[in-house]
Amino acid sequence: MSEWKKIEKSETHNFEISKEIVGIYLAKEENVGSNNSNLYKLEVGEDVVGVWGSTVLDNKMNLAKPGDEVKIVYLGKAKNPKTGREYKNYEVYARQPETDKNDKGYLDLSDLPF
Repeated sequence: MSEWKKIEKSETHNFEISKEIVGIYLAKEENVGSNNSNLYKLEVGEDVVGVWGSTVLDNKMNLAKPGDEVKIVYLGKAKNPKTGREYKNYEVYARQPETDKNDKGYLDLSDLPF
């Protein structure tokens, strides 16, 4: 059985400090905080990190599924040509995480020493 891991409040990613985050998409929490925003939970190494949603990010994250490995890249601020308003722009990439499973979905146990 695995060891107990203490659950603590997750940190949120700051795109002003690091323009990119890569992790396993765990879940989306809706209506969080004073702005009723989406908060995306990513497993990054040993940590769970939150990423605050926005209209642009929410639209792109809708195509990712929990369990996917995602990469979110902050592109900086862009201007909407119709309204002239600035918004934070992102690129989002998703892929199935690499596993030790074969094509049938089973773990490959053939190289175990017993």
